[in-house]
Amino acid sequence: MVSQCANPGCHEPFVYFHSGKLFAVPQRIGRVARATVECFWLCQRCAESMALEFRPSGDHPELVVRRKVMASRQPAGCKA
Repeated sequence: MVSQCANPGCHEPFVYFHSGKLFAVPQRIGRVARATVECFWLCQRCAESMALEFRPSGDHPELVVRRKVMASRQPAGCKA
C-alpha cells in the first residue's frame, strides 16, 4: 500500500488519487510476472519536476528529473 511520496526527500502523505501520479508495476520473479502489483506515488509537487523510471533489471524505480519542453517547441494546443 502506498503511504507517502516515492521521492525519498519528500514525506507528503498519500491521501487522494486525484493528486499526483500513481504508478502500478507488476511484481516479477525471474522472468515470470506474478499476479501482484507494487504501487508507487509521486505527490503533485514532485510529479511536476520528476518521474519514476522502471528498468527490467531493477527491483525498485529510479527517481529522475523530468526535462521541461520549451513552450516554443510544443505542438499547438499542448500545455507545459
